[in-house]
Amino acid sequence: MRRKYISIALLIAAALLWIFQDFTYGVTFIMRLSAIGCAGLAFMVFLTLPFEHPKWRKLSKRLLSVILILALLAGISFVWIEALIFGGADGNPTEDADLLVVLGAGLNGMVPSAVLTSRLRVTCDYMQAHPGCVAILTGSMGPNELRTEASAMAEYLQDRGIDPSRLYLEEEAHNTAQNIKFSVALMEEIPLPDAPTVMVVSNEFHLYRAERIFERYGMDVYSLPAATPKIGLIPLNSYVREYCSVVVMYIKDALGIDE
Repeated sequence: MRRKYISIALLIAAALLWIFQDFTYGVTFIMRLSAIGCAGLAFMVFLTLPFEHPKWRKLSKRLLSVILILALLAGISFVWIEALIFGGADGNPTEDADLLVVLGAGLNGMVPSAVLTSRLRVTCDYMQAHPGCVAILTGSMGPNELRTEASAMAEYLQDRGIDPSRLYLEEEAHNTAQNIKFSVALMEEIPLPDAPTVMVVSNEFHLYRAERIFERYGMDVYSLPAATPKIGLIPLNSYVREYCSVVVMYIKDALGIDE
């Protein structure tokens, strides 16, 4: 009977975490993942209940074994993929970039979030030091945003002295794969030298995946890392979310999906 109450309590916790995920800054993904985890634990506790029918007891044991095996595989893949993510965190910057591709992140209403602001700082510093370099700013308008991420990025850079003629906005992309796909297409419309040197700008945790996606288009790009804001659980949220995003990227690559 006690296990039944534990299962119910876990389900209530899962519901509360899911309901309140949008009311916490920088940890939405962790809240969502925790809610799924609580629901999964509730199901596992349910499977340990003493079922009266022999068939149900046998089925519950098999399901529990499958879940434990999947959890073990997920743990192994997490360590492996996080090692790849951390391995790419230093980036591969160059002083000779002709074009920066600045990947969007969230907005707080009209203004860049802390994560996006960190990307814009390094972009601004680079463009001020390299006046011949231009940039693609890529990102559409997401949930709870009042403008496109690209337009907010452009405003930030223009307010700090970057000439608007050096900025090219891509305002249709909704995820990293689209950011890069649509930016590659936009490059055809920008006056660039033959075989331009391209550098992607994003946070440390994001660079491994960004470089891999550029490889889909036969492009070996440089990468400029922006520090991940050390605010609350933002670093933890970012790296855990990125693990899931890399897994999705691998699955899409296997299925031939480029968005």
